[in-house]
Amino acid sequence: MLREIRCKIFRKEVVRFHSGLNVVLGDDKATNSIGKSTLLMVVDFVFGGSTFLTWNKDVVRELGHHHYDFMFEFDGLEYRFRRETLTPDSVYACDQNYDPTTSLSLSEFNARLKKLYELPSPKQSFRSAVGLHLRVWGKDNLIPDLPLHASPNSSGRDCVDNLIKTYGMFEPIEQSDAESKKAEKQLKTLRAAQADELIPKLTKTAYKQAGIAVANLERDLASVRESLASYAVSLETIVNREVLDLRKRKEILLARRTILAGRLQRLELNIAGRRRLGAHNFRDLQRYFPEVNVERLAEVEHFHDGVAGILQEQLLQSMEGLRQEVDAIDAEVKEIDSKVSDAMRTVDQPEALVEHIYGVARSLEEAKASRQSYELATTTKEAVQLARENLTSVKQGIVWDVQKIVNAGMLRLTAAALGETRRAPELWLSETGYKFETFEDTGTGTAYLGMILFDLSVFESTKLPVIAHDSVLFKNISNDTVAKLIRQYTLVSKQSFIALDDVDRYGADAAKLLRELSVLQLSDMSVLYIKDWRPTGSTILN
Repeated sequence: MLREIRCKIFRKEVVRFHSGLNVVLGDDKATNSIGKSTLLMVVDFVFGGSTFLTWNKDVVRELGHHHYDFMFEFDGLEYRFRRETLTPDSVYACDQNYDPTTSLSLSEFNARLKKLYELPSPKQSFRSAVGLHLRVWGKDNLIPDLPLHASPNSSGRDCVDNLIKTYGMFEPIEQSDAESKKAEKQLKTLRAAQADELIPKLTKTAYKQAGIAVANLERDLASVRESLASYAVSLETIVNREVLDLRKRKEILLARRTILAGRLQRLELNIAGRRRLGAHNFRDLQRYFPEVNVERLAEVEHFHDGVAGILQEQLLQSMEGLRQEVDAIDAEVKEIDSKVSDAMRTVDQPEALVEHIYGVARSLEEAKASRQSYELATTTKEAVQLARENLTSVKQGIVWDVQKIVNAGMLRLTAAALGETRRAPELWLSETGYKFETFEDTGTGTAYLGMILFDLSVFESTKLPVIAHDSVLFKNISNDTVAKLIRQYTLVSKQSFIALDDVDRYGADAAKLLRELSVLQLSDMSVLYIKDWRPTGSTILN
């Protein structure tokens, strides 16, 4: 919690704070421009706000640039910082003497406060959480019927989301929103691909026509399969007959070649030279056949040798004829082998039929791809719709829960401050906006009372670390109601800051309590800063 703020140009150089309600008191004349609102704006400044420099620019104009030293305490540990009006985008971490040690960016400082205060929502900044509920004159969050608006330009959706984050319930919405955005991105990518003609884009009618085309092409393909089977059977029959004839011819040729080769071999032997046979070569024959006339046989053999010599030229011619016939047979056998091979390939490669099959298959694939593209687009659109519906359902459930908690708190606070018979303000939340209603009295006092009750309800039911309400919010509320509201602030141990004038009008008990909780008393003669630059005069106060 915030423990102190120090500034050398404060009349009271150190303003110390405590847990629970912290009161900045004005005088019994309700004197304006003495510094009550300015101190609350400085509180907003040390909590990371920036309105002080624009709304209270007269402070710098009159007193020059200066700095504020301030200290937070968490779990017994003290954290000291300094923020300067000249360099407001930087905050300095300080030692015990408030000498700067480390420079932090304003966002880093706010992130550190968020961590120290243990705020639950990772997607909510510290300023988004606390800035809305620090309601000080000069800020943009004082529109009575827009209590969720940190500024008039905020969208209703952002305001509702911010409240949900304050309650720490935004994570399921964030997850559903991420799923919705993912589906929408997929749909966007698909449409871009269709626009670039990377994938087909069909209408519902074209999708049906593509379905008819697929059915027709599948029937055509089935017919082609049957034709192919029939073709293969008939072709094989023809080829088998042709191959059989070729093989028979080959067998005849090979048999003929064998005969010719034998003849050729005998002729080659004859021409190579015959061994002359004499009577002594037939002695073994004479041993078995004594009556054989071996001399006569020798004469016959001699006769044959003579004849062979005479016919040698004719034998050479015969050999050449035989060789030519063998070569012709070999060539024909080779041709037969080639024809057999070609015939067998014809069965496996029916080119015309293959071309037709390819055309049908390609058309079928294109038709199916077109339908798949349409189905993908339809499925993606349905996924987007489902994701959106889921997001709506999740958010509606959470919105209802938050609305119920806030309204229950305001109902209890209204009963405590106004009585059981008074109707409490009501908050109506939707995904994209909200409506805040106060009843019975539409005056300014009742309108600001509704804002106070809203803040207190949220303050009680969340980890919101701090709220601040300027005196302008209390001016038109009845004294008795303000006195009862004071009690409600004190029921919460977290720090709250309010500014009030003329506390005696709220009754003795309330006045006593307010003085006990006071952190600073200001008056016409005791303003916040050491210089009083109101129109009545410019005075440096001691």
